[in-house]
Amino acid sequence: MSEQKVTEHTYRPSVPWRKSLEKHLENPEVRAEYEALEGEYALIRQLIDLRLERGLSQRQLAKRAGMQQPVIARLEGGKTASLRTLKRVADALDADVRVTLIPRQASSARASKRHV
Repeated sequence: MSEQKVTEHTYRPSVPWRKSLEKHLENPEVRAEYEALEGEYALIRQLIDLRLERGLSQRQLAKRAGMQQPVIARLEGGKTASLRTLKRVADALDADVRVTLIPRQASSARASKRHV
């Protein structure tokens, strides 16, 4: 049996992600896109937090929801899902899904002009 030579790798220190994010958000276009996605990321964070709070792995949650683990992984990774899928996952987490439509100011002003 041959001995393996152990080598030490030197890695450049990475930039902490928050500092990197702050730097990118200085660009108004990047900030606008980031803020537009905030609702989606909030839902993903809630899903992951609740799964962990319930002490479930992705595989366990998937089994409870009657689906495969990769579906949960894609959902937690930000892939879009139908309301039906979200409801199944929420039921498996003993939670409810709430979806609301909130009119934008400019849109509601245009709509009221059309109905006059």
